[in-house]
Amino acid sequence: MKKIFLFLLLMLCLAVIPNIEYAQELCTIEQPCDPTNTTCIYFFYGNGCPHCAKVEPFINQMELKYPEVEVHKFEIYNNRSNTVLLNDYFDTYNISNKERGIPTIFISNKYLIGDKPILENLEKAIMDNRGVACPKLEKVQAIGSTGAKSSLKKLGALSLVTVIGAAIVDSINPCAIAVLLILLGALLVSGNKKKALKAGFAFTISIYIVYFLFGLGLFSALQVSGLSYWFYKIIGFLAIIIGLTNIKDYFWYGAGGFVTEIPISWRPRLKKMLGAVTSPIGAFLMGFLVCLFELPCTGGPYIFILGLLAERATVMATIPILLLYNMFFVLPLAIITLLMYFGFASVEKTTEWKEKNIRILHLVAGLIMLALGIIVVLGLI
Repeated sequence: MKKIFLFLLLMLCLAVIPNIEYAQELCTIEQPCDPTNTTCIYFFYGNGCPHCAKVEPFINQMELKYPEVEVHKFEIYNNRSNTVLLNDYFDTYNISNKERGIPTIFISNKYLIGDKPILENLEKAIMDNRGVACPKLEKVQAIGSTGAKSSLKKLGALSLVTVIGAAIVDSINPCAIAVLLILLGALLVSGNKKKALKAGFAFTISIYIVYFLFGLGLFSALQVSGLSYWFYKIIGFLAIIIGLTNIKDYFWYGAGGFVTEIPISWRPRLKKMLGAVTSPIGAFLMGFLVCLFELPCTGGPYIFILGLLAERATVMATIPILLLYNMFFVLPLAIITLLMYFGFASVEKTTEWKEKNIRILHLVAGLIMLALGIIVVLGLI
């Protein structure tokens, strides 16, 4: 009886196995029924993009014609995360900056960029890649894992030179230097150089902290609001305007009733506040307040960099870059403090040098900002 039962079970298995294989063949070729056999496609587009509008109906048609096709759609104009993801795929597929754009399709190890290539080649790509999994980012390194250097490499055109260059332009602005000189001048009157040194560094550290937090806050606001793309588009024109106003101050200082510095009407009140500082703690606290006076004349280059970061980076990639930027931004303040402490400079001589070269400082800052603005407007960065 037992042998008969085993014989019948064996015959049943032999009868069922061919049918299973046949069923699997039908599932794979004619009617995909296994989720793993769906053809995964990533489609990147932008609301308002005319080329994308030509492609979308065609993609919908392909979804109806091929039920196994699964299209994942990513809108990039109003979603910064999708923009970063698209740049990740561009990097993974080694796509040059000149080729990059939307609409873009990724399927398996292939990509199609532009309405015409998609309309002409997508159906063939679907036929050639039946049952492929979703595209992967195997070559892309985790953002922020190796600090500012890897973050800058990840951002491509936003290079180390661009960030440091903008920070230096920001740091040579007469505003921050003038404020530090007023503070140190008030403290050195007492003849206590050690206290002046501590106060100078406390003030510098305070400026560093405030500017870092301000940058991180503005960056986050741009991402949450979904305005990073449009902000990126206008920062080029903003940089050009800032550059031209600085160049104006070289040729016609104060023309038009304004200069790209701390407003003249604010200066007496600011000087009075700084003169009341008598300790390093007071200097540290004053740094937070002084930033409100400085932002109108020192924020231009910083906002320029933040605009680029908001469009291309995540928070983890941005943090080391902002730390690096602000280190160069406050570097002249630290150097001036040390020079005065060791007697290589005095408040009077440094103030005289600043006033003598103030036009040149405006010209250098203006030319660099103008160049950066033109580069952004032309789409070179």
